[in-house]
Amino acid sequence: MFFITLLGCSKTQNNLTGDALAFTDSVGNRITKEELSKSNGSFNYTIIGAGNISQEAIVAHEEGRRYASAGDYDRAFAKFSEAIQHSPEWPYPVYDLAYSYLLQDDYVNALKYYKLTDSLAPKGFFTSKVALYTLTGEKMGKFKPGLYKMYVSLESLLSDTEREEMTKVLVSTFPDFAPGWKEYANFLAGEQRLAAIETGLKLDCDVQTSGTLLINKALFLANEEKKSEAKEILTDVIFNPESTLGNIELAKFALNNLLEAKTDDK
Repeated sequence: MFFITLLGCSKTQNNLTGDALAFTDSVGNRITKEELSKSNGSFNYTIIGAGNISQEAIVAHEEGRRYASAGDYDRAFAKFSEAIQHSPEWPYPVYDLAYSYLLQDDYVNALKYYKLTDSLAPKGFFTSKVALYTLTGEKMGKFKPGLYKMYVSLESLLSDTEREEMTKVLVSTFPDFAPGWKEYANFLAGEQRLAAIETGLKLDCDVQTSGTLLINKALFLANEEKKSEAKEILTDVIFNPESTLGNIELAKFALNNLLEAKTDDK
């Protein structure tokens, strides 16, 4: 089974001839087999804004990360702020500042700096889209305060058993939280996995989560030999102007794997 943890379907036309045109959608967007083959399924977010970073900003940011890792958040805040002053267009220290505030339960400042991260990197910066969506929901009363911190804490769990139990608690306690269903689906198989993905897709959520859910739905369909449907979904993610950079690269990677598959579409 080939699944990757990660929008609608416009009709696409398969027009493969070697490395010539691979797919064209209804409005003329095109992507070639050669372009698809260059994707490894991930995007290096650290390069965003890297062209204008001062050495002072780099040093301050690295020091801030060391202080944060050691639990010295006062000094971490100061160093991240210093890095931002030196290179205000660089989203990395802004993102780390937001995350540090989150860990200190300062959700007001966490939201403030996730918003700034999103303005500097509108196509996404790591999990900034999920953070902004969830913390905004907390502020508006849609979600319980602390939900996003609980969600990101899943990454720190070392065993799959712990992570699975936590995701069960997450979806049962917060059934309207789509990112929870995205995580929960990873521990399911067959129709149960698809049902969890579909549950997440029916909910209001951020573009990063919806894109991830759709990519996983496409991969599920591909494993069920419904490759034409899978290719349409993946192509939509690639061409959707709202898609995050990470999801675009992941969709390219998945689509290229489908094109390389020997089994004909059903």
